[in-house]
Amino acid sequence: MSGLDTNPLKKIEHVVVLMMENRSFDNLLGWLYDPENEPPYDKVPQNFEGLSGKNLSNRAADGRIVPAGKSDNPRGPQPNPGEPYEDVYSQVYDVPLVAAKEVPPVPPQPPNMQGFIRNYAVQKEVARDPKIDPASIMNSLTPKTVPVLSALAHNYAVFDHWFASIPTQTFCNRSFVHAGTSSGYVNNGGGGLCFVNETPAIFDLLEGAGKSWNIFHGSWLLESFTLLTQKRLWKYALTKKFAHLKDFFAAAGRPGGLPKYSFIEPIYFDSTVWGAQNDMHPECNLYEFYGPSNLHKGEELLWTVYQAVRNSPDWERILLIVVFDEHGGCYDHVPPPSSSDCKVAIAPDKNVIDTSKPGVTGFKFDRLGPRVPAIVVSAYTKPQTRINSVFEHTSVLSTVVNCFDLPKGHLGLRQAAADDVSGALTLTSARNDRPAIPKPETSKLEELKEEIHSILHSQLFLGAKQKPVSDLQRTALHGAAQFMQDDELHERIDKLPNEFGADLLLMEHEAKLVKDKLLQKFKRTDPGNKS
Repeated sequence: MSGLDTNPLKKIEHVVVLMMENRSFDNLLGWLYDPENEPPYDKVPQNFEGLSGKNLSNRAADGRIVPAGKSDNPRGPQPNPGEPYEDVYSQVYDVPLVAAKEVPPVPPQPPNMQGFIRNYAVQKEVARDPKIDPASIMNSLTPKTVPVLSALAHNYAVFDHWFASIPTQTFCNRSFVHAGTSSGYVNNGGGGLCFVNETPAIFDLLEGAGKSWNIFHGSWLLESFTLLTQKRLWKYALTKKFAHLKDFFAAAGRPGGLPKYSFIEPIYFDSTVWGAQNDMHPECNLYEFYGPSNLHKGEELLWTVYQAVRNSPDWERILLIVVFDEHGGCYDHVPPPSSSDCKVAIAPDKNVIDTSKPGVTGFKFDRLGPRVPAIVVSAYTKPQTRINSVFEHTSVLSTVVNCFDLPKGHLGLRQAAADDVSGALTLTSARNDRPAIPKPETSKLEELKEEIHSILHSQLFLGAKQKPVSDLQRTALHGAAQFMQDDELHERIDKLPNEFGADLLLMEHEAKLVKDKLLQKFKRTDPGNKS
């Protein structure tokens, strides 16, 4: 038997990836183990890079030395921290915030992770509200507040050195998990109104090899970040390759129902149709359909996805990866590695230094972004597995490539160097136990508040008329306009006054997509159609 055949991934027939939003490892899992926690989280393993027992701090503008602290607030940090490339540089190197093009390609000193308070203090919503203490960015959650994520990390495999692919925000990091590159861009706008990658993605390799795949979205198709940012997927928009999340749950319940590769997208923005945001992103706005972004919503999604996987008749053949796209400006204490000490902190291609192009900063792609939570769940994962070696998002690609024997050398130099997650599959026989993964419970008072909030908003009495469209949502809408090749829509998006208007716009254009899809189906089935 060859070495390839002994790869534990050969036991896997279905890879499922759930990518959440904008949390650092410390923010959600730094206090996973601490003597003050309730069992089983009160014993601190030696091989866990968390916060407990360490002297960690940042200095505030008033001279205070603020230690890494604890919080039980599922709605924090609020307002949203800084996440673009220039903000991350300020946080990691403790330097004043400058424009993205002014960030030096070679930092003048090593990363010290001392700039989180400094950078949070200059965010617009923080700077103009004297009641907000920028030092609150140093607080991280305990298992009590994120019980599902904590239980999965404890009962399966947690990666405590999984870093964002690049030190920046959402779209470009997500492009690395799909295509192994962001084609030289570092921020959501790319070279125009919305970042779009045109290189081959993992879905192309799967399609070419005859392996099934699906992208499951929790909200509108036109809010699928995967669709909007990967141009090679546009031709699949009106096919079954894109399906709603409810279809994932139905497929997981049938023997062989899941595709070889499933990529799950949560609800990124509050919707009167699809419900509350559940991507775990800190709140971006002042007014919301369902109150400020709540980690409990993401916990509910995570629990539901896990239950679908664990209760699937194909449990022994499924690998679930839960990972976050970027740290979102939340505090983390581990300096991201660079090319001098990390094999994957390398440029994936040659599109990295042409600063004459709009949106290009000169970043050499030789540094990773801050750590993010990453968990692997499978029947072959030993409880309390902790993996300490360096990973980043192209490890997802390496996992899929190696699991399904896909052609190598098509997803960039970064992916070619990245390890897969087979180190988390060390058991020779499948687990049949059912570890205690607590079902999230929302208090009746909280549910009542959200229900009242939602009703009032849906009637246009309160915040739905007032809530501004966030930068991320506006960028995503411009991405939808690019996808639909509707230049006039860009002007309409720029004039959108609130999130309710954005939801109506998406409803309108989603209906057009459905109409086009039905017309295409009718033309294919109409015997009188000669075209």
